[in-house]
Amino acid sequence: MAAFLDCCSLPELNGLRVVTESRRDLESVARCTACGSYWFYRFHEYGDDTTSWYTPLSPAEAEQLLTDPGGVDLAFLKSRPSWMHDDDGVRRVDGAPDHPWS
Repeated sequence: MAAFLDCCSLPELNGLRVVTESRRDLESVARCTACGSYWFYRFHEYGDDTTSWYTPLSPAEAEQLLTDPGGVDLAFLKSRPSWMHDDDGVRRVDGAPDHPWS
């Protein structure tokens, strides 16, 4: 799925819980089936443009999002190094959006 992720040599994400979903946005918690690392996945579509962000989570952050996603302040995503995938390819970025657009 996302071979560029740097959690292990064979990353493969399994979605665990959808946090937010709308017509143009999706947020979910995923876990690597190979190494067990947790990731926050965000997808956004605007017209023909699509962008995805993959942000690593600590086990404690993942557990909180899995049990009470509405009670988590996602502001930490803005400064957490993430992977971004869009029409220009895949690249490392300094942070990800902390909220869906729609």
